[in-house]
Amino acid sequence: MQLSRRVVAGPDGQDARLLARRDLSAAWVDLRTAFRLRSIARGASPERAGAMAALLAPSSTSQALQNGADFHDSVAAVLADPPAEALVAQPELTNALDPVSYRDFMVFEEHFSFGYRWQNRPVPQVMYEIPVSYAGDPLSFIGPNETIPWPWYTQHLDYELELGIVIGRAGTNLRPEEALDHVLGLTILNDVSARDIQAREMGGGLGPSKGKHFACVTGPVITTLDEIPESGLAMTARVNGDVWCATTTAEMVWSIAEMVAWASQGEQLRPGALLGSGTCNGGSSLEIERRLQPGDELELEIECLGVTRNRLGAPGERGWTPRARVRRNGAAETHFLT
Repeated sequence: MQLSRRVVAGPDGQDARLLARRDLSAAWVDLRTAFRLRSIARGASPERAGAMAALLAPSSTSQALQNGADFHDSVAAVLADPPAEALVAQPELTNALDPVSYRDFMVFEEHFSFGYRWQNRPVPQVMYEIPVSYAGDPLSFIGPNETIPWPWYTQHLDYELELGIVIGRAGTNLRPEEALDHVLGLTILNDVSARDIQAREMGGGLGPSKGKHFACVTGPVITTLDEIPESGLAMTARVNGDVWCATTTAEMVWSIAEMVAWASQGEQLRPGALLGSGTCNGGSSLEIERRLQPGDELELEIECLGVTRNRLGAPGERGWTPRARVRRNGAAETHFLT
């Protein structure tokens, strides 16, 4: 099965509608319309059917997943016999997931090894002891056809081709052998990076912030695990039509099940959470010593998961930047409100 969302025009502007289809070749079904028609057929009034359908299939994928088995059972029922009025031909797809939380790992060895070489540091042993991650901003996500903003404070914008893991069922303290039961499916992830500010701020020993939180992209579909080949998925990055990366998900040091299990230790994974694999081997321009320019078109493709197409925007107008603090005798000047 695949889940997606389409953009529709409403009385209050653009809205998103949840879509689903049985497999990669079937027609898309507008879930809210299908749920409404199913409720009417089962005896509900048109008004109540519409209200129930909107609750069960809201604009947010994450909110729909939080409806639990009621949502999943209803999807299965309408996909088994979809009403003709709910079928959608060639919909304009937006990002399939609006995540409730976002955590990004680094599990592709050549990529993270390059990253440490770039920082003139040896690869720490911890990379082979636990799946290491950082927390990103779930509100920074944009769709697969939107313009990626170029913050004024960076001259080195980069893409990162990654696998996105979508949590479909809540869980905590999971073991790898049960972790996949909590995964709804996979999507494309572009963890956009401002390399110059990222390198500066990570010198402080904390995860990236200004280097990441301005934009991320999720793909147009979420494909459930039963549609995914166990041998791995082909991953391709193109810039202005030229192939800059061609690799596979089969090169991960840590598995999807292990990432999910470790993320759940001591905390609750909620439906709609997004876990990133980290950049695939060769999956950024930094690794191949190339540079992106404003106006470039990025196409990131993963087998079974579709394609994201985003154009890079122009750098924004210069804003405020902090004034460096002066250290005297080992202590810095101090400030409070201003």
